[in-house]
Amino acid sequence: MRITRLPAPLLGAIVLSAALTAGLLTPSAARADEADTLAAATVTDASAVCGHAAPTFDDVVTSAATAFRSVVPAQQLSAFDAEVGRFRHDLAAVRVHHDQLPIDPTHGDGRLAELDDPIVTYLVDGLDAVRTGRLDRTMSVSNLTVDEVVEVFILATRIVKIPAQLAVSLVPTAGFFLKFIVGGVFSGVKWLARRVQDQIRDTCATPGAYPKLDLNDADFPAEHIEVPGPIADLAQRVVRTDGSCTPISDLTTATVVERTRDYLAHTDLPLDRAGLAATAANVQEFLRDNRIAKVALLHKTDELGQIVDYLDYGPVTFLASLGFDIAQGRALETTALSEMTVENAYDLTTLTLDVASLLLTGADLVAGWAGVTATVLTPLGMAETLAFAPATYGAPILRGVMQSMCAV
Repeated sequence: MRITRLPAPLLGAIVLSAALTAGLLTPSAARADEADTLAAATVTDASAVCGHAAPTFDDVVTSAATAFRSVVPAQQLSAFDAEVGRFRHDLAAVRVHHDQLPIDPTHGDGRLAELDDPIVTYLVDGLDAVRTGRLDRTMSVSNLTVDEVVEVFILATRIVKIPAQLAVSLVPTAGFFLKFIVGGVFSGVKWLARRVQDQIRDTCATPGAYPKLDLNDADFPAEHIEVPGPIADLAQRVVRTDGSCTPISDLTTATVVERTRDYLAHTDLPLDRAGLAATAANVQEFLRDNRIAKVALLHKTDELGQIVDYLDYGPVTFLASLGFDIAQGRALETTALSEMTVENAYDLTTLTLDVASLLLTGADLVAGWAGVTATVLTPLGMAETLAFAPATYGAPILRGVMQSMCAV
């Protein structure tokens, strides 16, 4: 049957379908093609790059096109190759800002790798890109790897997870438990996506009949991005942790007071400098002379086991932390308020909110047993859930950002 000229959209669909259904990303030997077409170009030896980078979009396109090319009649090869070339160059013309794409933190080091929270990683990398002025850097979609596309998918599922958990938590009575079940489903999807990424990294694009595109920085000039003033100011005051600075979360209250005093002392605000120094000294003395039980200073959730880390729920974290301190014989120890960290204070705040939410939920159950109708309790329960939603879903993200960034 004679094959007519394939339009670019149809070729694109064929390319993507073939890439997904055929084993095109497995290593195989390259075969020379003697035809006087684009396919006669020299093929790059894939073994030289195998295992060092995930296949790019262009690798997928050329592998799929090479496989489909074997069923194209000889008299149509030139037209098919020309269509493949047009499609590849059209795809190469689409640009993205590389530093606005999420990255996989699991193969790095530091706190981001330990957290493996796509939203936290995206925020930290975005602030770092604003501070260092890297947001203007662009790249071709053709050079975007399949691994990076999977990371975009992981970020999308993490973002969707928040409204999904919020929606099921509004279900009367069972919402509290459904929230964790739905969270487990999304965590399972992320786990599978990470396994796909690992498989992709160990896979090489099949040597095909088409040459690599010659794309360089000159083909993609920088494009200026307007950043809102508050975000730009914030980015200038924080820096990504690299092991040489103290994360914001680990700053002690004494250090925060001193940094605040120093900051205000060097501003142009009409302040009484002597009064400011005296007030700071009084606060420091209060923090130094008053103590708090160590059991009130919660450990990081990932130090308390996978279940506690997954739930990330204040009362559960407190009980697990208390058990850890009892086992270590430190349950009766105290520490000065000046030694309490920003994360300790933040955790106490979120613990208070979580306990308040839990008590209100319990009160609703008791009221239901006492005969109060669901038409009264259901709207109250939904309002409570929505009121505590910022603390429930935003607290882990903010904590992760504080753990991953240092104050300049």
